[in-house]
Amino acid sequence: MAFNTRPIRAIGREEIETYQRDGVVCLRQVFDRDWIDLLEPIARSVIIDREDVGLLPTIPGRYMARRLAEYRKFVFESPLAEAAGTVMESKEIRFFFDEFFAKPPQSDAKTLWHCDRMGWPVSGVMVPSLWIPLTPIVKANCLEVLAGSQHDDVPYWLFSPNARQMARPDGRVPHPDVESRRNEPGLRFLTWDMDPGDMLIVHPWVLHYSGGNPTDDWRIAISERVFGDDIRWAPRPDCVNLAGVSFDEMIEGQPPQGDLFPLLWSDDGRSDDDSRYPHGFATSWTHQPMANVNEYATFKELSSIEEPSPARRAG
Repeated sequence: MAFNTRPIRAIGREEIETYQRDGVVCLRQVFDRDWIDLLEPIARSVIIDREDVGLLPTIPGRYMARRLAEYRKFVFESPLAEAAGTVMESKEIRFFFDEFFAKPPQSDAKTLWHCDRMGWPVSGVMVPSLWIPLTPIVKANCLEVLAGSQHDDVPYWLFSPNARQMARPDGRVPHPDVESRRNEPGLRFLTWDMDPGDMLIVHPWVLHYSGGNPTDDWRIAISERVFGDDIRWAPRPDCVNLAGVSFDEMIEGQPPQGDLFPLLWSDDGRSDDDSRYPHGFATSWTHQPMANVNEYATFKELSSIEEPSPARRAG
């Protein structure tokens, strides 16, 4: 197989400006078919057949590059980092983590409107989601984005597992009811038909959503999270936990560096290889049945923006 290491199609100024304006851009033909043929069968075995490949049983849809050589190769050798750096106009791109997102055939499960901003223990805006379909995407099962909503500087209360144990602080408002605004003049709701090999770059502050999957096949995508130039550690107790790095190691104001956050691409040609990136996790566990990756992803996304019950909020 001949895996492309640079985007098949050059990324132009129009796509950079689209990302700046809308908070999302759909890049066509970033990856050749060999990358999809490498990744899709493994995704199906993990998501559909629940094969135990050594992923964390508590988070079976995340950290694939830690355990799966094919996904590790994709992170370090594919053009994803160059594409992200070009669109964000970042001089460097470092790896953050990866995860699966999947919905079964004829599913009506919805992912509520939210943005990712306050889930990450960092400041800055260069921490996008690189949303990459492994199966054909139609508008009805695609990620949907409220164009331009990244320009609203609102630290929404992203109800992460950590935040679910907390009372919502003053000044941290719930995510808005975007569904009720669909007919509001001037708003643009963006979805795409996408082929495997295309990629969305989604701004961390932009509001996004996903409806069900009306097709007869699984809708499977992966999300690669990366860091650009302006990212600095800014840990808060409500952030999502990261396997292998504690809040104690996130030094306020310092850029993420080290073995867990390798340099994937730079505009002057520098990059790290994968020799120091972990091949597993710091903990071990007894064997247990593999959780349903789709159920986990849905729970994570839905719970991230739920309001706690009055009893929990009062407690």
